[in-house]
Amino acid sequence: MKAEDRFVDALRALLPSGGSVRLGPGDDAALVDRETGPLAATTDLLVEGVDFLPGEDPERLGRRAAAVNLSDLAAMGAEPEFFLLSIGFDRGKGAEYPLAIARGAIARAGAFGARLIGGDLSEAPQTVVSVALWGKPAGAPLLRSGAAPGDAVFLSGHPGEAAAGLRLAQRVAAFGAQGSRPTPRFPELALEAERRLLAAYRDPVPRIALGAALSREGLATAAIDVSDGVGADAGRLARASGVRLVLERNALPFSPALLSFGAMEELDPLELLLSGGDDYELLFTASPAQAERLEERASAFDVPIARVGRVQRGGGAFLLDGQSERDIADLGHDHLERAS
Repeated sequence: MKAEDRFVDALRALLPSGGSVRLGPGDDAALVDRETGPLAATTDLLVEGVDFLPGEDPERLGRRAAAVNLSDLAAMGAEPEFFLLSIGFDRGKGAEYPLAIARGAIARAGAFGARLIGGDLSEAPQTVVSVALWGKPAGAPLLRSGAAPGDAVFLSGHPGEAAAGLRLAQRVAAFGAQGSRPTPRFPELALEAERRLLAAYRDPVPRIALGAALSREGLATAAIDVSDGVGADAGRLARASGVRLVLERNALPFSPALLSFGAMEELDPLELLLSGGDDYELLFTASPAQAERLEERASAFDVPIARVGRVQRGGGAFLLDGQSERDIADLGHDHLERAS
């Protein structure tokens, strides 16, 4: 169990039970009962130098701040409705700076039906952007705790690309500080691949339509958004469901862009996929019958989905690579752990 998970467990012990709160801390979003049905609520904040690079374009930063929260609702199968936006920034940047962040957040959230209804501003030594977002599940809420032995494991999109994009963005920033010319900067990487990887990190696409379909049609038994790395988040889903997740290396969806980046950097793309984070894809499980439905209609979703493993009795998350298994539950990002 990672340090953040231990913190959440300690926090939950402080909170009273009952009332209108159906689900508190420990999943991708909270669930609150209302007369009109359950309401999903989530919040995330982005801190300069921790969650994004200094000098990031403010409008793109606003889009990303909205997207990471939208991804939490996607994992619950919820459709977003409204959000709050709070910004801390150096006032020397001027009033246009927070307005640009707001424009980006409004545009990204608005594309999925969410409206900005308020927020706050404060002076700060570095930029901090916080979003609180609410929405309604399209059907039965998706939780991390519903997976059962015999279920299939699915993964959307191409995790690992955001981790590669971060490395490229760091290098672009370093080149820019040295006065280097604009892109293309990486002759070993096709320009289309470079743009794809940078976009995966800078401007992630939340899987709202996929999550809503899984919820509305009862296609998934459990789900989590992949924000800290496939390994860590698979471990969280397994722990919440009291099961063992086994992912198969030869079934994982490595994109050509990620493979090209790995060859260029002499890095194993598998490590980027398992521990990179910032992907905001969905990892979800489905019963055998629903798994067949999902594979039959995979092309109908707004993003590719791949069947990548299975659920067994036991505990933990593992990667099957040939005849050997590897524990992957502790791979990935954790704000309470120092990078090794």
